[in-house]
Amino acid sequence: MRQLLLAGCVLLSVITGFGQQAGMARKVKVDGTPATLSKVLDALDEQSDYSFNYIREDFDKIVVKGVNINNITLHDALQLLNKKAGIEYTVSGGTVLFRKATPVIAAPKKDPGKITGKILDEENGLPVVGATITINGNIVLSDTEGEFVLALTQGSYTATVSFVGYGSKEVSGIQVKDNALTPLAITLKREKGQLAGIVVKSSARKESIAALFVRQKNAAGLSDGISAEQISATPDKHIGETLKRITGLSTNDNRKVVVRGIAERYNVAMLNGSTLPSTDIQERDFEFNLIPSNLVESVVVSKSSTPDMPGFAGGLVQINTKSVPTTNFTTISAGLSFNTRTVGNDFLGQQRGKYDYLGFDDGKRDHFPDNLLPLTGNYDPRSNPSQNQFTAAQVAEQNKRIGGTERLGTRAYKAMPSQNYQFSIGRYYSLNKTKVRTLGFVGSLSYRNTQSNDYIANMRRGNWSRQPSKIDDPEDVNTGNIYGFNTTWGVMLNGGFKTAKHQISTYNLYTRIFDDRFNRIKGWTHENPKGPDVTPIMEEDDRPEFSDLVQNKIAGEHQLGRFKLEWDAARTHLHTLEQDAFSSRLGVQSYANLLPVFQYGPQQASEPGFGDVHRDQYSYKERNLAADISLAYDLKLGKTSHVFKTGFNIVSKHASYDWVILPIVTVDGFSKFYSEMPIQEWGNHMTMENPMKDIFYNPGTVSINYFEGKSINRSAFVMFDSKVLPNLRLVGGVRAEYFRSDTLGNSASLLQDRNYKLYMDDSVRTWWLPSLNITYTPLSDFNIRASYSESVVRPGLMENARFARCNPGFGTILRSRGVVSTHIKNYDAKLEWFPCAGEIMSVAYFYKYFDKPAEYYAYDPANTAKYDVLITNSDWAKVRGWEFEVR
Repeated sequence: MRQLLLAGCVLLSVITGFGQQAGMARKVKVDGTPATLSKVLDALDEQSDYSFNYIREDFDKIVVKGVNINNITLHDALQLLNKKAGIEYTVSGGTVLFRKATPVIAAPKKDPGKITGKILDEENGLPVVGATITINGNIVLSDTEGEFVLALTQGSYTATVSFVGYGSKEVSGIQVKDNALTPLAITLKREKGQLAGIVVKSSARKESIAALFVRQKNAAGLSDGISAEQISATPDKHIGETLKRITGLSTNDNRKVVVRGIAERYNVAMLNGSTLPSTDIQERDFEFNLIPSNLVESVVVSKSSTPDMPGFAGGLVQINTKSVPTTNFTTISAGLSFNTRTVGNDFLGQQRGKYDYLGFDDGKRDHFPDNLLPLTGNYDPRSNPSQNQFTAAQVAEQNKRIGGTERLGTRAYKAMPSQNYQFSIGRYYSLNKTKVRTLGFVGSLSYRNTQSNDYIANMRRGNWSRQPSKIDDPEDVNTGNIYGFNTTWGVMLNGGFKTAKHQISTYNLYTRIFDDRFNRIKGWTHENPKGPDVTPIMEEDDRPEFSDLVQNKIAGEHQLGRFKLEWDAARTHLHTLEQDAFSSRLGVQSYANLLPVFQYGPQQASEPGFGDVHRDQYSYKERNLAADISLAYDLKLGKTSHVFKTGFNIVSKHASYDWVILPIVTVDGFSKFYSEMPIQEWGNHMTMENPMKDIFYNPGTVSINYFEGKSINRSAFVMFDSKVLPNLRLVGGVRAEYFRSDTLGNSASLLQDRNYKLYMDDSVRTWWLPSLNITYTPLSDFNIRASYSESVVRPGLMENARFARCNPGFGTILRSRGVVSTHIKNYDAKLEWFPCAGEIMSVAYFYKYFDKPAEYYAYDPANTAKYDVLITNSDWAKVRGWEFEVR
């Protein structure tokens, strides 16, 4: 199909090109008597099939002498005028644009500033070709992309813009600075039936807003977004905080995004056009707190899909960073914030490292050497030494290699205010004074540290009690806190080279995060609810996680006549290291008239698995390689415009996950002895001189294991974007996707899961996914939209791992039963009214049908009412809803 479409595009190009060549081959004749250039062009215009466009007052001043145009081709005649009369021309479809070979530009004493502008049709958002722009007595025409460049000395200017069939517009307040670029977007409104309308007055600021409004109104599908200017007006420190400001979006913990109420796994995150990996080990999602907000140029969330988009059901979150600046800048900023719930109050957690505020470990969390001995089933102090595979001396040596327990146990710190610092620099270098030839780069370095305290009012999930023993007992609640300590570094270095028709850009982003979330919940379990002789328990879970996200990308855009070629190649690497994570269940002990005391206690040596007290390390690495290429052809048929586009995409993923789980145990009957001892002193009792009493680390075969997997996703698409009528636009096509996922190693993390089978039958490897977006515009400021699309959401690599672990948010173990791809049919309808620039009132309805959606299930095969949570596919699901926006 790709070959057929490409052949069709080439044939269409040949036919169009032949038509233009035939027009240029027409023989023409002009009287050789000296005449003004305007009269000569008028004579040629009458004999050709083209429409000539030029500034008459300039060409009336040029007298053409000694030019013999006698029965020669139009092409030769124009070449002759180019040499003799000093003019240049450009052929765009059925129009020929003429201009002086040397544009009239003020000659500044200093390096001038430049206005880089674009003229847009207010009705359809397309560029206006050949518009006349007059600024400070200098006159230029917009090119085939509707763009123009004018060099001016520093000052404030007013521009007058006009074109046949449009009303004129006067734009004031255009600020130009020496050696700087001033971007300017101007919209023109069609005035049917008139050659010169009234002059509409506006300002540069209003025009920029109006241009944004035009782009939004003329978007192919349903989308919302936020710009760098809007982000800069907020206190947001990362994109996770910014996304909730976009219509239809909400966030969980300012990290994970929910679009239209649809869960995180059905959304796709892209950075500069490249898909980002899942940052949650057991669930398919991306945590947006990884992206500092000051590095972002814009965020666009697409809610309906076109064939050139990857599969999603909720939204496609596209994060864009700057590549080439429009002006030189250097900025340094600092900020401080606090809230009364956190700052100055107790802030709980395990022992911190010296460099936590810098986002790096100081070595105190390094307790996981290589080549650990699996002791579960291989060593029991109560057994005869001849029955053990390892000796007590070997266990003691391993305890020494792992290290003591000095870092463990909860401490109370004082929470500090949040702080952030940012340094940004941008430089551009103009390589030509009259044309767009720009080389530039943008660099940024940012740092922030935040501390948060989220209160859990009542935990009724998982193994915690589901309801009070007595409905009227206000003290029968399971409460707690989540203490979050976060340090983030962000480094960006983007650069690019840009001309009027070509652009090469490179994007490079590095983010380093130290994120430590300490959960503490106190209450009663489902097995032992509150009663006269039942004491509460306390659970603590500390997860210090170091994350590194690196993305390198190179991309290109090339305008080749009516063809537009776009390509890119990207590498994304994610490494998360959860180092010295600590989980424990504390029992309560009462002493005389003192308040009850919660105490740590080691588990029994005979109990395999995670246990009541354990310290762990989890290392996840994912590498994504991606490449895209697309070719679009722009065709004009009468007064209608049509774009045909085809493309190919490939994404290769490889992930590995390694874990080391170290339960801390002792022999039956001595746990109370250690419960009354500070946990920091347990390390003094790991010499194994008395194996029946000492404490030791007890890893099993499943405690030191790994997962490894890879996937390949290849897709191709063909699509069209057609303005079939002046007020009716159709955007549609089909996308073909091939997907394959392979597991290279899949070990269990619990003994009972060693023979656990996963349902992973993704038998349909290739999907054909059609889509159609319809936009009807009965009035210039009113849209009626409808769309249908099909998409496929693929499982994350770790969603098919046999790894299981307690999730504090669920209050129980989370595991996968195997996840296959989800096929979604999407229906959308929307009414949009744009009363003024930057204002919108809209109402939308959406309906989605999910085939084999991945969902969470309570899993209790033994009917004990003590359930685990499974991720697996159900048969189907339906989602419908309304969306309203007033801005």
